[in-house]
Amino acid sequence: MRIMMSKLLLALIPLIATLCFKAVHAAQTPPSITEATLYQVAASLQMFVDELPELPKLYGYSMRYRSPLPGRLTIGMYQKKWKFHRDLPPTTVFAYGTSQQTATVPGPTIETLRGVPTYVTWQNYLPQSHILPWDPTVPTAIPKNGGVPTVVHLHGGESTSHRATAAPLPGSLPISKKPDRPGLNRPTLIPMSNTGNLWYHDHALGLTRANLLAGLIGAYVIRDPKLDASLNLSSGPEFDRHLFVFDRSFSTDGSLYMNFTGNNPSIHPQWQPEYFGDAIVVNGKAWPYLSVQRRKYRFRIINASNARYFRFSLSNGLPFVQVASDSSYLPSPVHTQNYTPGPFGDCGCDR
Repeated sequence: MRIMMSKLLLALIPLIATLCFKAVHAAQTPPSITEATLYQVAASLQMFVDELPELPKLYGYSMRYRSPLPGRLTIGMYQKKWKFHRDLPPTTVFAYGTSQQTATVPGPTIETLRGVPTYVTWQNYLPQSHILPWDPTVPTAIPKNGGVPTVVHLHGGESTSHRATAAPLPGSLPISKKPDRPGLNRPTLIPMSNTGNLWYHDHALGLTRANLLAGLIGAYVIRDPKLDASLNLSSGPEFDRHLFVFDRSFSTDGSLYMNFTGNNPSIHPQWQPEYFGDAIVVNGKAWPYLSVQRRKYRFRIINASNARYFRFSLSNGLPFVQVASDSSYLPSPVHTQNYTPGPFGDCGCDR
Protein backbone atom coordinates (compact mmCIF):
# COMPACT_ATOMS: atom_id res chain seq x y z
CA MET A 1 0.00 0.00 0.00
CA ARG A 2 1.34 3.43 -0.84
CA ILE A 3 0.93 6.84 0.67
CA MET A 4 1.59 9.22 -2.17
CA MET A 5 3.70 12.10 -1.04
CA SER A 6 1.54 14.67 -2.80
CA LYS A 7 -1.34 13.55 -0.62
CA LEU A 8 0.89 14.59 2.20
CA LEU A 9 1.99 17.68 0.24
CA LEU A 10 -0.42 20.50 -0.44
CA ALA A 11 1.51 23.67 -0.60
CA LEU A 12 0.51 27.08 0.06
CA ILE A 13 0.83 30.38 1.91
CA PRO A 14 3.78 32.75 1.78
CA LEU A 15 6.12 33.15 4.76
CA ILE A 16 8.97 35.62 4.95
CA ALA A 17 12.05 35.59 2.94
CA THR A 18 15.24 37.12 1.78
CA LEU A 19 16.73 39.16 -1.02
CA CYS A 20 17.92 38.19 -4.44
CA PHE A 21 20.14 38.18 -7.09
CA LYS A 22 22.69 38.97 -9.70
CA ALA A 23 25.81 37.19 -10.76
CA VAL A 24 29.03 38.67 -9.51
CA HIS A 25 32.26 36.60 -9.78
CA ALA A 26 29.78 33.73 -9.85
CA ALA A 27 27.47 31.95 -12.24
CA GLN A 28 26.98 33.34 -15.70
CA THR A 29 23.84 35.33 -16.31
CA PRO A 30 21.07 32.77 -16.95
CA PRO A 31 19.31 32.81 -20.31
CA SER A 32 15.87 34.36 -20.53
CA ILE A 33 13.41 31.96 -18.90
CA THR A 34 9.72 32.64 -18.42
CA GLU A 35 7.49 31.52 -15.59
CA ALA A 36 5.59 29.44 -18.14
CA THR A 37 8.78 27.58 -19.06
CA LEU A 38 9.56 26.82 -15.42
CA TYR A 39 6.03 25.58 -14.83
CA GLN A 40 6.18 23.37 -17.93
CA VAL A 41 9.39 21.74 -16.69
CA ALA A 42 7.86 21.05 -13.27
CA ALA A 43 4.58 19.83 -14.78
CA SER A 44 6.46 17.41 -17.04
CA LEU A 45 7.86 15.54 -14.02
CA GLN A 46 5.62 12.54 -13.49
CA MET A 47 4.62 12.23 -9.85
CA PHE A 48 5.39 9.21 -7.68
CA VAL A 49 7.92 7.43 -9.88
CA ASP A 50 10.90 7.91 -7.54
CA GLU A 51 10.90 6.27 -4.12
CA LEU A 52 11.33 8.50 -1.08
CA PRO A 53 15.04 8.24 -0.17
CA GLU A 54 16.14 7.45 3.35
CA LEU A 55 18.62 10.12 4.39
CA PRO A 56 22.11 8.82 5.22
CA LYS A 57 23.16 9.12 8.87
CA LEU A 58 26.29 10.11 10.75
CA TYR A 59 26.55 9.44 14.47
CA GLY A 60 28.00 12.18 16.64
CA TYR A 61 28.99 9.78 19.40
CA SER A 62 30.57 6.38 19.94
CA MET A 63 29.87 3.61 22.46
CA ARG A 64 32.33 1.98 24.85
CA TYR A 65 31.22 -0.57 27.43
CA ARG A 66 27.62 0.54 26.77
CA SER A 67 28.48 4.13 27.66
CA PRO A 68 28.33 6.94 25.07
CA LEU A 69 31.47 8.95 24.34
CA PRO A 70 31.83 12.32 22.56
CA GLY A 71 32.09 11.95 18.81
CA ARG A 72 34.11 13.73 16.14
CA LEU A 73 32.83 14.16 12.60
CA THR A 74 34.37 15.68 9.49
CA ILE A 75 31.87 16.91 6.92
CA GLY A 76 32.75 18.60 3.64
CA MET A 77 30.89 20.80 1.20
CA TYR A 78 31.19 19.72 -2.43
CA GLN A 79 29.94 20.57 -5.89
CA LYS A 80 28.48 17.56 -7.68
CA LYS A 81 25.65 16.35 -9.90
CA TRP A 82 22.38 15.30 -8.25
CA LYS A 83 19.40 13.48 -9.75
CA PHE A 84 16.20 15.13 -8.47
CA HIS A 85 13.85 13.13 -10.72
CA ARG A 86 13.88 10.20 -13.10
CA ASP A 87 12.93 12.43 -16.05
CA LEU A 88 15.14 15.41 -15.19
CA PRO A 89 18.77 15.72 -16.32
CA PRO A 90 21.32 15.68 -13.48
CA THR A 91 21.50 18.97 -11.60
CA THR A 92 24.65 20.73 -10.40
CA VAL A 93 24.34 21.25 -6.64
CA PHE A 94 26.33 22.01 -3.51
CA ALA A 95 26.10 19.12 -1.05
CA TYR A 96 27.25 18.07 2.43
CA GLY A 97 28.95 14.72 2.94
CA THR A 98 32.03 12.86 4.12
CA SER A 99 33.27 12.83 0.51
CA GLN A 100 32.15 14.14 -2.86
CA GLN A 101 30.95 10.66 -3.81
CA THR A 102 28.81 10.25 -0.68
CA ALA A 103 27.57 13.87 -0.45
CA THR A 104 23.79 14.20 -0.72
CA VAL A 105 20.98 16.76 -0.93
CA PRO A 106 19.86 17.10 1.81
CA GLY A 107 23.10 16.26 3.58
CA PRO A 108 23.51 13.35 5.99
CA THR A 109 21.38 13.39 9.14
CA ILE A 110 23.57 13.90 12.19
CA GLU A 111 22.37 11.73 15.09
CA THR A 112 23.48 12.78 18.57
CA LEU A 113 22.64 11.96 22.19
CA ARG A 114 21.45 14.37 24.83
CA GLY A 115 24.30 15.38 27.14
CA VAL A 116 27.03 13.93 24.90
CA PRO A 117 29.16 16.56 23.09
CA THR A 118 29.68 16.31 19.35
CA TYR A 119 32.62 17.92 17.55
CA VAL A 120 32.24 18.67 13.84
CA THR A 121 35.00 19.83 11.50
CA TRP A 122 33.52 21.50 8.40
CA GLN A 123 35.60 21.55 5.22
CA ASN A 124 34.85 23.75 2.20
CA TYR A 125 35.69 22.11 -1.12
CA LEU A 126 33.42 24.36 -3.18
CA PRO A 127 34.70 25.94 -6.41
CA GLN A 128 35.80 29.51 -7.03
CA SER A 129 32.48 30.45 -8.67
CA HIS A 130 28.94 29.97 -7.42
CA ILE A 131 26.47 27.93 -9.44
CA LEU A 132 23.72 30.51 -8.81
CA PRO A 133 23.48 34.28 -9.29
CA TRP A 134 23.87 36.47 -6.24
CA ASP A 135 23.46 40.13 -5.43
CA PRO A 136 26.68 42.19 -5.26
CA THR A 137 24.87 45.12 -3.61
CA VAL A 138 24.36 43.08 -0.42
CA PRO A 139 27.36 42.92 1.96
CA THR A 140 28.82 39.47 1.40
CA ALA A 141 31.48 37.38 3.13
CA ILE A 142 34.19 37.25 0.46
CA PRO A 143 37.02 34.86 1.39
CA LYS A 144 40.53 36.29 1.27
CA ASN A 145 41.63 33.70 -1.29
CA GLY A 146 38.37 33.65 -3.23
CA GLY A 147 35.85 30.87 -3.60
CA VAL A 148 32.32 30.38 -2.28
CA PRO A 149 32.05 31.44 1.39
CA THR A 150 30.26 29.18 3.87
CA VAL A 151 29.51 29.09 7.58
CA VAL A 152 27.40 26.29 9.04
CA HIS A 153 24.50 27.20 11.32
CA LEU A 154 22.61 24.75 13.58
CA HIS A 155 19.06 26.00 13.24
CA GLY A 156 17.28 25.82 16.60
CA GLY A 157 20.38 24.74 18.49
CA GLU A 158 21.93 26.09 21.65
CA SER A 159 24.90 28.40 21.34
CA THR A 160 26.84 31.06 23.16
CA SER A 161 28.40 34.20 21.76
CA HIS A 162 31.19 32.91 19.53
CA ARG A 163 31.88 35.51 16.88
CA ALA A 164 34.50 38.20 17.12
CA THR A 165 31.84 40.80 16.31
CA ALA A 166 29.23 39.46 18.76
CA ALA A 167 28.39 41.16 22.03
CA PRO A 168 29.86 39.42 25.12
CA LEU A 169 27.42 37.15 26.93
CA PRO A 170 27.73 35.05 30.10
CA GLY A 171 29.58 31.86 29.24
CA SER A 172 30.96 33.16 25.96
CA LEU A 173 34.47 32.31 24.79
CA PRO A 174 37.34 34.79 25.26
CA ILE A 175 37.83 36.70 22.02
CA SER A 176 41.27 35.16 21.48
CA LYS A 177 39.67 31.71 21.31
CA LYS A 178 36.68 32.51 19.15
CA PRO A 179 36.64 30.23 16.10
CA ASP A 180 36.49 32.97 13.48
CA ARG A 181 39.72 34.62 14.65
CA PRO A 182 42.61 34.43 12.15
CA GLY A 183 44.87 31.42 12.40
CA LEU A 184 42.48 29.19 14.33
CA ASN A 185 41.32 25.90 12.88
CA ARG A 186 39.34 23.87 15.34
CA PRO A 187 36.22 21.69 15.28
CA THR A 188 32.91 23.21 16.27
CA LEU A 189 31.65 21.99 19.66
CA ILE A 190 27.89 21.52 19.59
CA PRO A 191 26.20 21.39 23.03
CA MET A 192 23.56 18.69 23.54
CA SER A 193 21.46 19.59 26.59
CA ASN A 194 18.01 19.52 24.93
CA THR A 195 16.24 16.78 22.99
CA GLY A 196 14.76 17.68 19.64
CA ASN A 197 14.74 17.88 15.86
CA LEU A 198 17.00 20.53 14.36
CA TRP A 199 18.60 21.16 11.02
CA TYR A 200 21.91 22.55 9.87
CA HIS A 201 22.43 24.80 6.88
CA ASP A 202 24.77 27.39 5.50
CA HIS A 203 24.45 30.93 6.83
CA ALA A 204 27.20 32.85 5.04
CA LEU A 205 26.72 36.61 5.12
CA GLY A 206 24.97 37.76 1.96
CA LEU A 207 24.72 34.27 0.44
CA THR A 208 22.44 32.29 2.74
CA ARG A 209 19.59 32.19 0.23
CA ALA A 210 21.81 31.06 -2.65
CA ASN A 211 23.77 28.47 -0.66
CA LEU A 212 20.60 26.87 0.74
CA LEU A 213 18.99 26.81 -2.68
CA ALA A 214 22.14 25.16 -4.02
CA GLY A 215 21.69 22.30 -1.51
CA LEU A 216 23.58 23.08 1.72
CA ILE A 217 20.98 21.76 4.15
CA GLY A 218 20.75 18.72 6.44
CA ALA A 219 18.84 17.26 9.41
CA TYR A 220 20.15 17.09 12.98
CA VAL A 221 18.61 15.00 15.78
CA ILE A 222 19.35 15.10 19.52
CA ARG A 223 17.96 11.90 21.02
CA ASP A 224 17.14 10.85 24.56
CA PRO A 225 16.55 7.07 24.33
CA LYS A 226 14.85 6.84 27.74
CA LEU A 227 12.48 9.68 26.96
CA ASP A 228 11.66 8.31 23.50
CA ALA A 229 10.98 4.85 24.94
CA SER A 230 8.61 6.27 27.56
CA LEU A 231 6.54 7.95 24.83
CA ASN A 232 6.04 4.69 22.89
CA LEU A 233 6.83 6.36 19.57
CA SER A 234 7.70 4.50 16.39
CA SER A 235 11.42 3.84 16.09
CA GLY A 236 13.95 2.39 13.70
CA PRO A 237 14.95 3.68 10.25
CA GLU A 238 11.89 2.22 8.50
CA PHE A 239 9.26 3.71 10.79
CA ASP A 240 10.96 6.86 12.13
CA ARG A 241 11.49 8.92 8.97
CA HIS A 242 12.57 12.43 8.08
CA LEU A 243 10.57 14.37 5.51
CA PHE A 244 12.86 17.20 4.38
CA VAL A 245 10.55 19.31 2.23
CA PHE A 246 11.43 22.23 -0.05
CA ASP A 247 10.40 23.75 -3.37
CA ARG A 248 12.63 24.25 -6.41
CA SER A 249 12.33 25.40 -10.01
CA PHE A 250 14.37 23.75 -12.75
CA SER A 251 15.46 24.86 -16.20
CA THR A 252 15.04 22.51 -19.15
CA ASP A 253 18.66 21.34 -18.78
CA GLY A 254 17.99 20.31 -15.17
CA SER A 255 19.83 23.23 -13.58
CA LEU A 256 18.40 25.00 -10.55
CA TYR A 257 16.68 28.23 -11.46
CA MET A 258 17.11 31.39 -9.40
CA ASN A 259 15.94 34.68 -10.86
CA PHE A 260 18.55 37.42 -11.10
CA THR A 261 16.25 40.41 -11.72
CA GLY A 262 14.25 42.30 -9.14
CA ASN A 263 10.48 42.48 -8.78
CA ASN A 264 10.76 46.27 -8.97
CA PRO A 265 13.84 47.00 -11.11
CA SER A 266 13.20 50.75 -10.97
CA ILE A 267 13.75 50.57 -7.19
CA HIS A 268 16.46 47.92 -7.13
CA PRO A 269 17.68 45.74 -10.03
CA GLN A 270 18.14 42.52 -8.01
CA TRP A 271 15.96 42.44 -4.92
CA GLN A 272 13.09 39.99 -4.63
CA PRO A 273 11.06 39.38 -1.47
CA GLU A 274 11.00 35.57 -1.63
CA TYR A 275 11.55 32.41 -3.66
CA PHE A 276 8.78 30.02 -4.75
CA GLY A 277 9.68 26.89 -6.70
CA ASP A 278 7.35 24.98 -9.02
CA ALA A 279 8.28 21.43 -7.95
CA ILE A 280 8.01 20.02 -4.43
CA VAL A 281 11.07 18.06 -3.37
CA VAL A 282 11.18 15.64 -0.42
CA ASN A 283 14.50 14.16 0.75
CA GLY A 284 16.12 15.20 -2.52
CA LYS A 285 13.50 13.76 -4.91
CA ALA A 286 10.72 15.65 -6.70
CA TRP A 287 7.26 14.22 -5.97
CA PRO A 288 8.40 10.88 -4.46
CA TYR A 289 6.31 8.05 -3.06
CA LEU A 290 6.64 5.93 0.08
CA SER A 291 5.47 2.34 0.42
CA VAL A 292 4.08 1.80 3.91
CA GLN A 293 2.76 -0.93 6.17
CA ARG A 294 -0.43 -0.90 8.22
CA ARG A 295 1.11 0.45 11.41
CA LYS A 296 2.24 3.62 13.16
CA TYR A 297 4.89 5.84 11.60
CA ARG A 298 6.78 8.81 12.94
CA PHE A 299 7.60 11.64 10.54
CA ARG A 300 10.11 14.33 11.46
CA ILE A 301 9.15 17.10 9.06
CA ILE A 302 11.45 19.99 8.17
CA ASN A 303 10.23 22.81 5.94
CA ALA A 304 13.39 24.07 4.23
CA SER A 305 11.59 26.24 1.68
CA ASN A 306 12.48 29.90 1.45
CA ALA A 307 8.95 31.26 1.71
CA ARG A 308 6.38 28.49 1.31
CA TYR A 309 4.11 26.94 3.92
CA PHE A 310 2.89 23.36 3.56
CA ARG A 311 -0.32 21.77 4.76
CA PHE A 312 -0.16 18.00 5.14
CA SER A 313 -3.10 15.61 5.11
CA LEU A 314 -3.83 11.94 4.41
CA SER A 315 -6.20 11.08 1.58
CA ASN A 316 -8.22 8.69 3.77
CA GLY A 317 -8.82 11.32 6.47
CA LEU A 318 -6.74 9.70 9.20
CA PRO A 319 -5.39 12.23 11.70
CA PHE A 320 -1.84 13.17 12.53
CA VAL A 321 -0.72 13.15 16.15
CA GLN A 322 1.76 15.97 16.64
CA VAL A 323 4.24 15.30 19.45
CA ALA A 324 6.89 17.98 18.93
CA SER A 325 7.60 21.24 17.18
CA ASP A 326 10.50 23.66 16.78
CA SER A 327 13.14 21.45 18.44
CA SER A 328 11.19 20.39 21.55
CA TYR A 329 8.38 18.05 22.61
CA LEU A 330 4.90 19.45 23.19
CA PRO A 331 3.37 19.31 26.70
CA SER A 332 0.75 16.90 25.30
CA PRO A 333 -0.05 15.37 21.89
CA VAL A 334 -2.24 17.29 19.44
CA HIS A 335 -4.58 15.44 17.05
CA THR A 336 -5.21 17.11 13.70
CA GLN A 337 -6.31 16.09 10.21
CA ASN A 338 -4.57 19.01 8.51
CA TYR A 339 -1.05 19.50 9.74
CA THR A 340 0.79 22.76 9.03
CA PRO A 341 4.23 22.75 10.66
CA GLY A 342 6.55 25.72 11.01
CA PRO A 343 10.22 25.11 10.27
CA PHE A 344 10.04 21.84 12.27
CA GLY A 345 7.33 19.30 12.91
CA ASP A 346 7.27 15.89 14.57
CA CYS A 347 4.15 13.79 14.21
CA GLY A 348 2.84 10.25 14.05
CA CYS A 349 0.15 8.63 11.96
CA ASP A 350 -1.33 5.13 11.94
CA ARG A 351 -2.05 3.64 8.54
